[in-house]
Amino acid sequence: MSRLSRRSLLAAAATAGATRAPPSAWAQAPHAGDLFVVIAGEGPRLNTAVLTELQDHPDFHLPVGTLRIENVPWIATELREEVEAGLPGTDAVITNIAGHALGAARDLWQEVPAALLAANTPGLTPAGQLVQERIGASGLVLGAVPGGPVLVHRRSVLPTAPRTAEELLDYARQNPRRFQYTRPGQSRFGQTFVTGLPYLLNDSDPLDPRAGWPATWAYLAELGQHVAYYPSSGEAATEEFLEGGVDLSTALLGPYLLGMGQRLLPPDTLCTPFQAAPLLPHSLILAVPRGVAEARIAQLQPLAAFLGQPGMQRHVFGRGLVPGTGPRVTDTTPTDRLWTEALTPSLAAELEGRAVAPPLSAAARAYMLRAWDDRIGSHYGETR
Repeated sequence: MSRLSRRSLLAAAATAGATRAPPSAWAQAPHAGDLFVVIAGEGPRLNTAVLTELQDHPDFHLPVGTLRIENVPWIATELREEVEAGLPGTDAVITNIAGHALGAARDLWQEVPAALLAANTPGLTPAGQLVQERIGASGLVLGAVPGGPVLVHRRSVLPTAPRTAEELLDYARQNPRRFQYTRPGQSRFGQTFVTGLPYLLNDSDPLDPRAGWPATWAYLAELGQHVAYYPSSGEAATEEFLEGGVDLSTALLGPYLLGMGQRLLPPDTLCTPFQAAPLLPHSLILAVPRGVAEARIAQLQPLAAFLGQPGMQRHVFGRGLVPGTGPRVTDTTPTDRLWTEALTPSLAAELEGRAVAPPLSAAARAYMLRAWDDRIGSHYGETR
């Protein structure tokens, strides 16, 4: 399939997921009690999942008048303008750790009420509890699983992937432009890869990119001489991988399993975690912009409870597939079987008991993204 036709299909799929015709109750004009919720994610996967589940439950009434889709950068632009003008038109934002950090670094969130936290945090996985402790009351973690970084490759092209940072750099040197990772400022795939490197390289403080990452910044500079390019999203990176533009790419465990379960990836695609390294969490967070009235925040409880249900957790994260995240999924459908086949016994054994590292703080993440743009991204294509 040509590059143009594949991109056209991906765009059409994303648009279809975001614009599906709502039931009549949703089509009515919102009234004073309705909530306005934005899903700010990297791609259409979460957006489509949430919209589909909500729209397919006509008997499940939520006080939501408008549920709209935006990309993560919307948080730093339009939402920031709303909040700074004192006119928040959004009652809640459902996003990932990167989107939450983007807003936290700009002081856009207010504290989530203690009652909302108490009602929804006890059922979190250990990864979810870790993220909740890290962000405090600035957001409500709706779910989290061990995410990555992991590497994806095709058995028919690259039977064995690198397992250490040194092996990855050697591969990139010997196979110029056959490895890629996404731009961290625009993709959680790239953010997870970059923030996982300090653990692989034994840097002095993996949570302090300013002073504690000397080995990581040097490594990224060297790696940058050999990468294909830095895609702007996980979807763009997957497209390049599917078309054979690269043979090795970074990813997250959940999207890999979901991609295999939906036959979006070739059947010989493999996932390889780095050896003996902790995983960073992949999470879903509800944040409330500053200026939203407490009475409206209280109405978010049904939505938070719905998104915390096992069915939605599995829909978004593949929970129950990732070891340590809940009861094992039973192979009751063809999709279930594809998912469990993707989680091979060797991969499951490697992930079982693997430590999960805390995410960067909002300030540290903001610094890391600026530093990557200045030190790495701006030098792409240069010969050092």
